[in-house]
Amino acid sequence: MAAGTRLTLLPRTTALFTTAKQSGLMSATRFASEGGHDFLVLVIPIESVEGIFGPVAPLMRKNLGILRRWSGRETALTDDLLKPPIQPAAEKAWYLAKTLEILSLHLFRQPQEEPRFFCSMVKSNANRYVREALTLLEGRLDQALDLQKLARDVGCAPPYLSRLVKQETGKTLLLHLRALRIEKAAEMLSANQMNVTEVALEVGYQSLSHFSKAFSLEKGMTPSRFLKRES
Repeated sequence: MAAGTRLTLLPRTTALFTTAKQSGLMSATRFASEGGHDFLVLVIPIESVEGIFGPVAPLMRKNLGILRRWSGRETALTDDLLKPPIQPAAEKAWYLAKTLEILSLHLFRQPQEEPRFFCSMVKSNANRYVREALTLLEGRLDQALDLQKLARDVGCAPPYLSRLVKQETGKTLLLHLRALRIEKAAEMLSANQMNVTEVALEVGYQSLSHFSKAFSLEKGMTPSRFLKRES
């Protein structure tokens, strides 16, 4: 990250960055919340990473700067890091092992198994509005699309934001929200910890029929058929 880099972060997301030796000041946007915001930052010398994994330049280029949701395993890892379940004498070795596990999951992840994070679709630096709007949608799956609020949070006029998203990505904000909801729903169904109705409510659908229709449009099959395929 160069001097002056600006990040837009959402809860339960992760990203990998490198910094120059003299990177200067960096800033992160903190969106309004009733609670506080916690950031877990792991700083690792690149020499240490390469000493374990070997040359990582190709892997770094593929993964750098991509903001994505935590996997279930990463959620558990983060909880462990915040509340280590071990004695102080073992902390050094334990933290090292957990850090290497997080790096392994990130550097060697299987993209096809993860929900698409639409920030990576938008390449134009000039249109940060689009990137930030799609990032915010990712964190508001259980809420109806509120264009006025979304545009206000991003910092532009609602009609302009709506038009810009369609122009840059070829899809409307509503279609993006549907796709993000269904990707998250598919991830939750695959975990086999919630039933279809619970998952539908979790991603913002009050009607099971509406959820089923949206799921079929995105995945080409009903939620129940998806579950049978996963079992």
